[in-house]
Amino acid sequence: MPSHVERVSCPTTQPPTITGTVPHAEPRNPRGPTLSVVPAISGRPPLPDAPLTFEAPLTFEHRITGTLYAQRRPLAAQRRRILTLGLPVLWFLAVLGAVSAWATSGGRRSLSALWRDLSGFDGLPLAAGLGLIALALLTHYALHPWFARRRVKALMGPPGGDGHDPGQDSGSVPVRYRLDGAGLTQIAPELISFVPWPRIGGLAEDRHHLFLTTEIGEVPIVLPKASLSAQTLAGLRHWVEACADRPAPAPPPAEPATGPDSVRATMRLTAEERVPLILRSLENPWARRARLTGAAAWLVGLSLLYPALLLMLWAVDPYRVPLSDALPLFAEMVARDFWKPAAFTAVVIAGFFAVHAYARRWFAGDLARQLEAEAPPGEAGIVIGETGIVTEKDGAHAHLGWPLFRGRVRAGDLLILPMRWDEVLPVPLRIFEPEARARVEALVERHLPTGTRAR
Repeated sequence: MPSHVERVSCPTTQPPTITGTVPHAEPRNPRGPTLSVVPAISGRPPLPDAPLTFEAPLTFEHRITGTLYAQRRPLAAQRRRILTLGLPVLWFLAVLGAVSAWATSGGRRSLSALWRDLSGFDGLPLAAGLGLIALALLTHYALHPWFARRRVKALMGPPGGDGHDPGQDSGSVPVRYRLDGAGLTQIAPELISFVPWPRIGGLAEDRHHLFLTTEIGEVPIVLPKASLSAQTLAGLRHWVEACADRPAPAPPPAEPATGPDSVRATMRLTAEERVPLILRSLENPWARRARLTGAAAWLVGLSLLYPALLLMLWAVDPYRVPLSDALPLFAEMVARDFWKPAAFTAVVIAGFFAVHAYARRWFAGDLARQLEAEAPPGEAGIVIGETGIVTEKDGAHAHLGWPLFRGRVRAGDLLILPMRWDEVLPVPLRIFEPEARARVEALVERHLPTGTRAR
């Protein structure tokens, strides 16, 4: 798909390659994909004798896996910072707080008195606290892939799109692929797309998936290995190794035919036009629900921090009293002091929600400017007619039938046409002359009337 077809996902909004009617996927290694990449090297193998044609399913979970693959480097950096940055900082703050509380108990001490009394410092509570911090961060480190997947899924929204039944689009979509001397053709219900070999970057894989990367979008084409025969896998690797990222040895297929009354234009999204696409992802009901769920989890978790610390101290105490004697004292201490971390957490969460509406708009604007700067140069062509919408850029083209779209949304002068799952086609109406704009709006109104539902 041309680069102006946008997909909105976490943590960024990026142009996608629409493969067979839709996006996203699971069966994923919880440790993250272990990738082996077919490199583009000199001394390529000869071209295969015949085109390779096969069919593979595409699901909502496959597109999630593709998004996670596209974001693998920033996600890996985030995960490393949990231990390389978060652990030492929290340990330092815990040690500083414990030593400060001990040093100032019973009144201020001079430095010489502090060193003289250092032997009386009880390091057991501090060691328990440090152990609890380390356990919490190690757990977070282990669960980071799950959290990342959950966040991406929330930002993508329900499989059926805004206001639609998720069950309508949560199943498998059959996609037919053809690799030949010109490039890759994908055929799915209401979608035909073509990507030439110069725009195909390479092939990567993990245990369960192949990832075919293209310059048309950051999200790769995801192929589940379980759906492909050994012969197909070998042929796919051979084609990519022989042809990826080099001039196509065969002419590309003709672009899909359009009617004489179709409206043609060229377009390139500005940063201002990308902002509503990003906000659409950040403000969808699933994302809001995920934020509320996360806030509740933090409130409960940090509220239980004090009782957990007391329990750990009792468990590691070599002289611990029987639980029947310790439990009343334990309950009294918890009832007296547990509300402090709970109150602190509640204040932080309330502050977060108070500034979030302003922060996400700033984030959306900053991200939109970054995406505009990183977008490949050149404009994309778009043709809107009775049979659907044709897009083209740099030799790649696609035909999207009207039944593929799930309604329409206006954001100022930007027309947003959502598709299955998280993909959208943004059409800035500024690119049309007044007469052509009226024809486009009439076409969209006729084929996507208000209240359009998933088919």
